[in-house]
Amino acid sequence: MQEIQQLLAITSALKEKYKHYNKSFTLDGKLVGDIGEVLVAEQYGLTLYGDNTPVHDGFVTGDENKKVQIKASFNKYFYFSKDLKNMPQYFIAIQLKEDGTFEEVYNGLGVLIYDKMLRHLSNERKHNYRLSVKKLLELNDDPENDKIKRING
Repeated sequence: MQEIQQLLAITSALKEKYKHYNKSFTLDGKLVGDIGEVLVAEQYGLTLYGDNTPVHDGFVTGDENKKVQIKASFNKYFYFSKDLKNMPQYFIAIQLKEDGTFEEVYNGLGVLIYDKMLRHLSNERKHNYRLSVKKLLELNDDPENDKIKRING
């Protein structure tokens, strides 16, 4: 099928272009996440760990103590870990747009998400927490929030 060959060629080109980030851009469900990680890394000055790292996807370049988990989606929600022992220090959620740009939905502390949105829920869960874009956008403006500074855009 020609479309699949085109997708594979595109993912191969992405992998080559962003090889310094060590991302695979595979078509197995990770493509959106890899694209989001690269976009956020470039806009916020992050160093990415590479593929399949638990909890955090990277850190602020020059400050390895500021670790970041990145989530990207075309949907109206994001998932947040049910494993509170491995809560991300910083959490950046972006909503991808079809023109290749993105909107920052949330950029800040993982603990703030838990304290303001999830603390009242049971933590004896089978599945991760599902966070709405609307609620994350509201929390993104919280004065207690400590954000990763954007260096581009």
